[in-house]
Amino acid sequence: MKKVVFVALAVAAAVAIANPVAAQQVSDQTRLTFEVLTQEWDGLIGGTLKLTEDEAAAFWPLYRDYKAAKRELWNRRIDLIRMYLASYNDMSPEMARLLLDQMFDIEQDMLDLEMAWAQKFDDVLPPNKVVRLFQAENKLETTMEAEIIKDVPLAK
Repeated sequence: MKKVVFVALAVAAAVAIANPVAAQQVSDQTRLTFEVLTQEWDGLIGGTLKLTEDEAAAFWPLYRDYKAAKRELWNRRIDLIRMYLASYNDMSPEMARLLLDQMFDIEQDMLDLEMAWAQKFDDVLPPNKVVRLFQAENKLETTMEAEIIKDVPLAK
C-alpha cells in the first residue's frame, strides 16, 4: 500500500513541479484511483489469491520483499516522468531518445524482476496462484498506469 501512495504522490508532485500546465491535467479521477488502490492493494491481492494459513504465512513476507524491489523500479519510472515533464516544452532529439531508451530499460528490468520473483513465489504457492498473483498485479498496475498516462501529454 505504501508503494501506491508513494507512486501517486510522487507522480502528482513530479507533474506539479516540472510543468505547471501539465500539473493542471492531473485529474481528480487519477487521485481517486490512487487513493482506492492504495487502501485496497494488499486486500485485493489477498482476496484474489484466497491463501490458506500456511500459504499466507510464507507468501506475505516474500510479497513485501517483492514490493520493495518493485518500488525501486517505480521510483525510476517516476524520475523518468519528471525528466520528461521538465523537458517537455523544449525537448531535444537527444533527450527524446534518452528518455525512450531509459523507458525500455525500466520495462526490461521490470520484466526481469517479475520473472525472477515468479520463481520465488513458485516455492511458496501452487502455480495457479502464482499466475493469479501476476494477473492481479498486472490489472492493478495497468489501472494506475492508465491514470498516469492520460494526464501526461504526448511528446511534441
